[in-house]
Amino acid sequence: MNPPHTSTAAPQRVAQPPAPVQPEPARWARVVVGLPDRIVMLLFWCALVVSGCVLVSQFRPYVVLPLLAVVVASTWRFTPAALPVTRAHLVSSIAALGAGLVWLAVNLPFASTFITVWRDPGFLTLEGLWLSGHASPDIPVGAASSVQHAIPGLTAATGAYDLVGGSLQVQGAKLLPGMLGLAGWAGGEQAVLRANLLIGAVALLAVFALGRRIVRPAFALVPVTALALSMPMMVFSRAAYTEPLAMALVFGGLTMAWSAIETRSSARYLVAGGMIGATALVRIDGAAAVVGLIAGIGLTAAAAVPPRTRQRQLVALGLVAGGALSMVLLGYLDLRLHSEQYLYNQYEQYTSLIGLLVVAVAAVVALGMLHRLDPARRWVLLHRRRLATAAAAAVGVVAVFLASRPMWMVNHHVPAHTGYSHHVATLQMNAHVAVDSTRSYDESSLSWHAWYFGWPMVVLAVVGLAIVLHRVVARRDPRLALVFGVVVAPSLLYLWVVNITPDQIWAMRRFLPVTIPGFLLAATVTIDVLWSRRTQAGRTFAAIGAVAVAVFPALTWGPAMAAVEQDGRLGELHAACDAIGDDPVVYVHVGKVAPPYLATLRTMCDVEVVQALEPMGRGDLRAIRQAWGDQDVKVVTFVPYTVSWPDGVAPEPLRTSTITSWRERLQKIPYSADETTSRLWVATIRPDGTLEPVTSGTASP
Repeated sequence: MNPPHTSTAAPQRVAQPPAPVQPEPARWARVVVGLPDRIVMLLFWCALVVSGCVLVSQFRPYVVLPLLAVVVASTWRFTPAALPVTRAHLVSSIAALGAGLVWLAVNLPFASTFITVWRDPGFLTLEGLWLSGHASPDIPVGAASSVQHAIPGLTAATGAYDLVGGSLQVQGAKLLPGMLGLAGWAGGEQAVLRANLLIGAVALLAVFALGRRIVRPAFALVPVTALALSMPMMVFSRAAYTEPLAMALVFGGLTMAWSAIETRSSARYLVAGGMIGATALVRIDGAAAVVGLIAGIGLTAAAAVPPRTRQRQLVALGLVAGGALSMVLLGYLDLRLHSEQYLYNQYEQYTSLIGLLVVAVAAVVALGMLHRLDPARRWVLLHRRRLATAAAAAVGVVAVFLASRPMWMVNHHVPAHTGYSHHVATLQMNAHVAVDSTRSYDESSLSWHAWYFGWPMVVLAVVGLAIVLHRVVARRDPRLALVFGVVVAPSLLYLWVVNITPDQIWAMRRFLPVTIPGFLLAATVTIDVLWSRRTQAGRTFAAIGAVAVAVFPALTWGPAMAAVEQDGRLGELHAACDAIGDDPVVYVHVGKVAPPYLATLRTMCDVEVVQALEPMGRGDLRAIRQAWGDQDVKVVTFVPYTVSWPDGVAPEPLRTSTITSWRERLQKIPYSADETTSRLWVATIRPDGTLEPVTSGTASP
């Protein structure tokens, strides 16, 4: 019998059935998943066109709209890389888009009518209304520039409005007023008043767009929900605050930078830098986020061991820095041309930021190019896990330090003998606490976040930041490095010194563009990590944390949330404009109840205005009429006995209105709104200096 034959040949492979072909996702699904990214990019291109046209005083529909169409068409492909159209991405995108629309619809009826220059929303709204009908942000004062010298105590300028070369220049950057003016072309006055809510809805999508790249898509809805329900987000979007626009640009830029790192796209790096740098077109302190961007990308580049990797990342740094710095310089050029005095007043702040930017760029480039540091780079790589643990622990130490400050620190950063210190003293007296007018309350800055979002969110955010920094050091993840840098740089700056009048909710402005959404995303990172542990306890804690973060902001609401800020002012102003007609105006700004009204009258009534800071007698009024060429001049006052009436008796007011305003609180969340009565008198100055009251148009509250 022959022995069995043993083959040495390799066994034959059994043919496997072909893998099922995955169907291409429907076009509508790809569009929906990409829509949050696309909407944010459209906002950026619109902002760029608006800013450029306002800069050169050519803010006209026939200039802006065709240019905008060309820019959008030519940059249509410059978006973050498309995400896979999975069920999770599709459902979460639909939820985010729907949440934005619902949030917008719910808040539209509560849009403020902030048209007096008491605080920033007043002059930003007025400037938006002005730009909706004018090509330049500069407001000519006409003959008022000479009339103001007729008698002592007259001025053609007012707070936040500086008289420069015969025109009023409004303080601050012009991008937000330009965006409001753009809305005014479509919907008039009401669109200007409500446009910032639309920007706020886009900002929510920008946070979602970044969040779904950091955590699983469903969890990306947690920070969006918390932000949408939060008092700071709603209040600062209902009125013309700059923070929602800055938030949209920062988080849109972070999303683009994240995608640029993944795809190694030079164009995306450049656009990402431009988007984050464009915050300087919105706010003078916008460059603070750019410092974090450069540090985040630059330090990971400097730490790279392979020379080729380091060179590639330094090129990316150059593209990001080039895009960002060009926008920062454009923002400062805007201020130099159209807010000259404001730029001068903020000299120390903006020069410090520019200096810090230059130092940051020079430092990271030098670190990246020094070959002598190669041994140190290898040592860091070898010990990266221990260094990552130390870095994460440092986050906790810094957080404990910041949280403990109210127990042992009292800060005094409010300038003495100024309107700011006087306001702080008034708030302290109203709160029945000891008057310390220079106290800035910076030591409570981290506690403020807990008031609005809860201590669980703050704790989860600190843990999340520690996790992110641990991954940055241990895994050398440049995507997380840039997110960490952009969030932490301005956050530490303002958590240490808030640099704002410390009443609530006003002081939370400093934290809305970056810190609040950044902390919410960091808290969500912790929730995502807990869920990823795949244990019953981990997922239970993750669910509890997600609910706590998302729902807590709604528990802080009070009756003020249903109040329209400065309700009543718009109807009052319309009555004043009807009574004034085309006549020039002297506004008597005397008495505590008299609002800052010069800019309101000049902008919305479109007449020449001077402001009297002292009561006016008959001789004063006659001199003012003569200085205006002996034509009819109107007097506007909210305090009747500041002018001389016939027979010494004040007539009935032209209009009596009820004005609603949020109650300012010190070291407490605002809860309720106050209502005050405002009475308006308008009169015509006769040739002999006597007054003829205007009585038509009287209305009830």
